[in-house]
Amino acid sequence: MTHAKVDRTVNTPGRIRVRRDSGVSTLLISNPKRRNALDQTMCIELEELMLELDRDPQTTVIVLRGEGKDFSAGAALNDLESVLFADVGNGETIDYLSRADAAIRAARKPTIALVRGVCMGGGWQIAAACDILLAADDCRIAITPAKLGILYPRPGLERLVDRVGADRAKFLLYSGVEVSPLKAEAWGLVSELIEADLFEAQVREYCTTVAARSQFAVTSMGHLVDQLHAHDVDQQWAQLWAEFQTHEDLAHGRASFLAGQKPVFSWRLD
Repeated sequence: MTHAKVDRTVNTPGRIRVRRDSGVSTLLISNPKRRNALDQTMCIELEELMLELDRDPQTTVIVLRGEGKDFSAGAALNDLESVLFADVGNGETIDYLSRADAAIRAARKPTIALVRGVCMGGGWQIAAACDILLAADDCRIAITPAKLGILYPRPGLERLVDRVGADRAKFLLYSGVEVSPLKAEAWGLVSELIEADLFEAQVREYCTTVAARSQFAVTSMGHLVDQLHAHDVDQQWAQLWAEFQTHEDLAHGRASFLAGQKPVFSWRLD
């Protein structure tokens, strides 16, 4: 399905905006008056922009975060039908939130969610679709569909079970209760918890560090982690293992190490 081209130069509420800085491109969920809730247009923008940045030769790392003090409260309630089960005719419906989720998961480049404040319901689904979820210790996390009579989209449900286990997933889903940041980290809802006062400096350093590493190694290992249970994982592993032995990044990294220099890797995804 194709969508109308989105004008990304307009800075208005309810948009996904892009910021670029030295190879790190940030997708900013911008609807702060509604805690960055996602309507259908924003989900479509997120899907399209994720695909666009994954093809952008100037982008090495893709970051997802909310504008202002919150990450996202999830699907916008006043636009819920068009977000989760939009009628496109012939009895077909589309879950645009999960289409955005799929675009994040399909990205070949490293994706990092930066979470502050509210990250609930579909907001957590989108954040957890990223490879890494870094959260400030002032974050507020809850899986809230049962509070509103909503079924959690299948990608979010499966990811929740994979990360916290079936019993804890049910604990969160049945109640919709907010969990403490420490519990969120202990249960695996976030990758790492960072002190709020240090958050911006530390996540900036982490993102620029990832961008400076061998992108052949980063993207290859990320792909293999995601494909561990694929039927052809042995073939994929053998192919990448053979490729790395003569890869330019290995030669450059080793030569730089022996010379006592910091490597500057130039290889990028096509």
